[in-house]
Amino acid sequence: MATAKNAKQPARQSVNNRGGDDHYPIPPPSVSSNTPNEDNQVGFLIAFLSLVVVFGLLLPIIGMMYLDILEVKQETKRQQEVMQRLINKTKEEDDSNSRVTPR
Repeated sequence: MATAKNAKQPARQSVNNRGGDDHYPIPPPSVSSNTPNEDNQVGFLIAFLSLVVVFGLLLPIIGMMYLDILEVKQETKRQQEVMQRLINKTKEEDDSNSRVTPR
C-alpha cells in the first residue's frame, strides 16, 4: 500500500503534452511561408492549359452544334408547312368530290 501512494501518476496526454515525463509543451511545427515555387507554377500552367482547351476547342464545337440545331429547326418548320398545305389540299379535294353527285 505504501508503494501505491508513492507511485507516480501517468502524465495526461493532450495536444501539447504527448505523454512524456516532463510537463513542458511540445512546440508546434514551424510554418513555412508561401513562396512561389515550381509546384505553384506547374499548377498555374495546368489550369491555364485547361482553360485554353475549354475556350479554344469546346466553345467552337458548341457554337457549331447551336447553329446546326437552328438550321434543323427551320427545316422542320418548312416541312411542317408543306405537310399542312398538302393536308389542306387533300381536304379541299375530298370536299369538292363529295359535292358532286354521281349519275
